[in-house]
Amino acid sequence: MIASQTTLIRTYGTDGEFGNDNGSKNGNKKLTKEQAADLKSKAGLEKNPYILIFGAGHTSYKGSADEEKMYHVYCAIYQETKDSKPWFYDGKIWSHKYLWSKSGGANTKEEAGRAMYTKAENGINYNRMKGVKDSTKQDVKVQLYCAYIKGQSNAYDNVPGFWNDIRNKSN
Repeated sequence: MIASQTTLIRTYGTDGEFGNDNGSKNGNKKLTKEQAADLKSKAGLEKNPYILIFGAGHTSYKGSADEEKMYHVYCAIYQETKDSKPWFYDGKIWSHKYLWSKSGGANTKEEAGRAMYTKAENGINYNRMKGVKDSTKQDVKVQLYCAYIKGQSNAYDNVPGFWNDIRNKSN
């Protein structure tokens, strides 16, 4: 988490740019190969992880009363190898529990512990961090920053079956 926060702040602090939009419906971003390598190094990882993604406040907050939300890491996904269980950080603890609710609002008892959901606003789907509010009293919009997908840096998270695969390996 500290390595992710460092990458985020260093990039914004030097007026750097993240990689391109990765083609997802939620506006997720790819880290550049250099950012991914730096994050891997800062996290003390010797080899490329199978998955390394972190979520921070969405860039739509830029210039708003909630701009500081952009500079905070709220969640992370880490999977060492293709066959290992993925780890999810939900803002409080690391676990093997998939972050997103199935229904979108996490209203059922089964989904109450899930930290995120997706909700459309003005035709755009945003990941939302349940229970963390912005100035409009809405759950904070979170953008995912993808460092490694299937062991590759600068990869897309919208490849067929990617999210289902990590959901199926989680608890």
